[in-house]
Amino acid sequence: MDARITKAEAALLLPATTIPSRRLAEVEAIRLAAIAARDEAVADGVRRAGQAMLNAAEALVRALVTFPARIDTYRALRRLSDRELRDIGMTRFDIPRVFDPSFATRAANDSPQAPQRAA
Repeated sequence: MDARITKAEAALLLPATTIPSRRLAEVEAIRLAAIAARDEAVADGVRRAGQAMLNAAEALVRALVTFPARIDTYRALRRLSDRELRDIGMTRFDIPRVFDPSFATRAANDSPQAPQRAA
């Protein structure tokens, strides 16, 4: 058995990139562009996940900071009589919903239970 390698066999062992080719250059450019696009997509996903986590943490901190004031307001409203609640345009059933964003946009004395006055 001969341990020598011929030139043809040695050429097969060399990497294909040593032979310059326009087609290989195009393939390499496409591969590098795909890698860059993948890295950008991964970075964007990580950025979005990080922003979502920061938003959640901010909402949690805001809820913890405003909790005592919300409890005080809730207890103060519970202590009011039905007449006093009606004067500010609320009912007993509105008290648990006082902190809903949609409730704050409702105009005073616009409750559906309030009787309509004749003009």
